[in-house]
Amino acid sequence: MIEDFLHRLEAATPHATVTGTLIALNLLVWLANLAGGLSPFLPEAGELLAWGGNLLPLTQREPWRLVSAMFLHAGIIHLAFNMWALWNVGSIAERFYGNTQFALIYLLSGLFGSLASLFFAARTAVSVGASGAIFGITGALLAAILLKRDKLPAPLVASMRSSLFMFVGYSLFLGFTSGVVDNAAHVGGLLSGFALAWIMAEKFDWVDYRRNAVSRALVAVGAAIAAAFILWQLLPARPAL
Repeated sequence: MIEDFLHRLEAATPHATVTGTLIALNLLVWLANLAGGLSPFLPEAGELLAWGGNLLPLTQREPWRLVSAMFLHAGIIHLAFNMWALWNVGSIAERFYGNTQFALIYLLSGLFGSLASLFFAARTAVSVGASGAIFGITGALLAAILLKRDKLPAPLVASMRSSLFMFVGYSLFLGFTSGVVDNAAHVGGLLSGFALAWIMAEKFDWVDYRRNAVSRALVAVGAAIAAAFILWQLLPARPAL
C-alpha cells in the first residue's frame, strides 16, 4: 500500500526540482561568501550583516534582509545541517504539495521566520540561516499527517509522525538550552508552514488538488501577505545601532 501511494506521488510530481534548486542556491551563496573572505567555520557577525543578515534596525530600513538572511549561514556546520534537513523533508513535502506550492511554503515560511526573529534574537544580534523555511516545510508535513491522516497509509503516518516530532522537539530543545540557536525563527517558520499547508491542497488528495489548488494557494498567499504586513507594523521601535 505504501509503495503504491509513493508511486502515485512520484507520478504526480516526478522531480523535486525546487528542493535541489534551493540547496544549490544556498551552496552558491556560501561559496560566494568564502570568495568574499568569510571564514568557512565561524564568520564574524559584521561580515554576515554586510551580506544581508537580519538585524532589527537595519532590516526595518532594508526589508529585503528578511529574504537574504534565509540564504546565509554561520559556517559550514550550520550550512551542512540545514541542507541535510532540507533534503530529507523537502523531497517529501515537494511531492505532497507540488513544486509551486512547495516553493511558496518555503519562501513564505522563511519570511515569517525572519519576522519572528525580529521580535527576539534579531533585535540585538544578527540572525541568518534557512532553518525558518525548513521548519516551515516541516510544519507543512505535520499539517498533512495530522489533518489528513485518513488519506495517507497508516504506517507512513506513524513513521513520519515520530521522525518529525523528534526533529522538531530536538531542535527546539537545543535552541532553548544552547543560547545560540534562533528558536523564534524556528517557531515562526513552523507555525506559518502549518497554516499555509492547512489552506493549500495536497497532491495526495488528487480530486481536491485538481479542483482547488490554484484558488486555495491564492488564498494562502493573500493571507500570508496580510499577516506579514500586520507583523511588520507591530515590530518594536527601531533601536539605535
